[in-house]
Amino acid sequence: MRFLPRLVFALVAPFVLSAPLAAQEGGGTVLTVSGDIGKTNRGPFDAFHDGFLKYHEKTFDKAFEFDRAALAALPQQSITANAEAWPAAVKLDGPKLADVLAAAGAEGKPVTVYALDGYGAAMTVDQIAAHDWVLALNADGKPLGIGGRGPLWLAYDTGSGRATTDEEGAWVWSVFHIEAGE
Repeated sequence: MRFLPRLVFALVAPFVLSAPLAAQEGGGTVLTVSGDIGKTNRGPFDAFHDGFLKYHEKTFDKAFEFDRAALAALPQQSITANAEAWPAAVKLDGPKLADVLAAAGAEGKPVTVYALDGYGAAMTVDQIAAHDWVLALNADGKPLGIGGRGPLWLAYDTGSGRATTDEEGAWVWSVFHIEAGE
C-alpha cells in the first residue's frame, strides 16, 4: 500500500505535467500577463471581478493568468541577488521571466512589470535578454508573501559576492501584472 501513491503519481504525472499552463481551479491568481500576447486562459477584463486591476486602470481584451502552481510547473531557476544596501545576499527561486512570457505567447516583446503599489518598470527586449531574469516565488527557501516582497520578485543573479547599485538592479518586487507591448 505504501507504494500506491508513487504508482499513481508515475501514471498520472506525464499527463498533468504536459497539460497547458493555466491558473489552477481555486489556486488564486498571483500574476496576470496582458497586452500583445498570443495565448490566453481567461476572458477579458471584468470591472467587478478584477477590482484590483481596475484600481490600477489595467484593462484588457485577453490575458493569461498564473497561480503559484502554474508558475512552479515551469522550469525553476535559483539565483543569488545582492544589492549594496542589503544586509546579505538573498537566494531566490522561481521561473525565468522568458519562460513566463513564452507561456503567455509574449516572447520577444517589450514589457512593463507592475508592482502592487503601481510602480511599473518598462523593459526592452534587449534589457530582458541581458540577464536571466527570474520571477521569484521564494526567498531563502520561504514563499514570498504580500506584505514582504511577494507575491513575485523580479531579479537576476549577481552572485553572493558582488552587490549591485540601485541603478543596476532595477528589480521589481511585489509583482502582480505584466503588460506586453508590440
